[in-house]
Amino acid sequence: MNLATGAREARLNVPEPNKDAAFSDLTIIDHSDLRGFQEAEDSPIRSHGNLPQQPFLPPQQDVAESTLYFDSVAEVKSHVSEDSHKLLPALADLEDLSHSYHWGLSLVKDGEVAHKLFQLLLPSNLSLEVRSLATLVFGTAIHNNQAALTVALSHFYNDEWPEGPLEAVILALLHEQSPTLLNRMMFLLSSLCQDQAQLEALLNAGGVELLIGTYHADFAGAGDIIKLRKKVTNFVLDNLVATDMDNNISAGKAEESETDAEWTMIHLKRLLGEGQSSTIQPRGPVKVS
Repeated sequence: MNLATGAREARLNVPEPNKDAAFSDLTIIDHSDLRGFQEAEDSPIRSHGNLPQQPFLPPQQDVAESTLYFDSVAEVKSHVSEDSHKLLPALADLEDLSHSYHWGLSLVKDGEVAHKLFQLLLPSNLSLEVRSLATLVFGTAIHNNQAALTVALSHFYNDEWPEGPLEAVILALLHEQSPTLLNRMMFLLSSLCQDQAQLEALLNAGGVELLIGTYHADFAGAGDIIKLRKKVTNFVLDNLVATDMDNNISAGKAEESETDAEWTMIHLKRLLGEGQSSTIQPRGPVKVS
């Protein structure tokens, strides 16, 4: 471009004199101009593996969530009366928070809270709503949370607390009349029996007959009885039938032609079939001292 007039000008490649005509149209590039590119190309690539490893930290908890958790825990710990107007909201908040791995573990890691929840499971003058919600809180905190389950059980089965939540569930399955509460107890039982020792303790305490009795119990005007029977059946399928099938197959007692479905039906009929006699005590309410 002509800076004086603003007009564009074309630049022509004019062959230099004394050059071979065959190469007159070639442009020779000075390699000294590429020195910067060569240096960049030869320079080593930065590796993120050389960065110092930082320790893994859990996600930062929300301040409002933390406040809600500690306020709810304080309410549960301080509860000593039959008045439940503050206890119910606290339990509801803890149940919601306990779906989190962090809060579920934090809840049952506190031995005082674990003992308090255990006491709320037992027959008392507290409302069924409180006992049912406390059962749900305990079950939610340890459900699919092996660390929480292990630490929760560590607070029981010692000189001071010789019994634990499993015994509270067994007592409820023997005597409670509320299908709503029993549904929550079955959920807690499923969560507890993720620990093999708890499942074995249940069976040693007559768990099969206990489940048969719960399945066939007749609750007058109970709307949740179908749901309860489904929970009992699912527990049997997940914890008893599958285990029994594996044991029989390992021992060579199962025919190769028999399928898992056939084994399931065989054991369901044996465990939950109509006409089964039971040696457990008749179902009835527990007397509250």
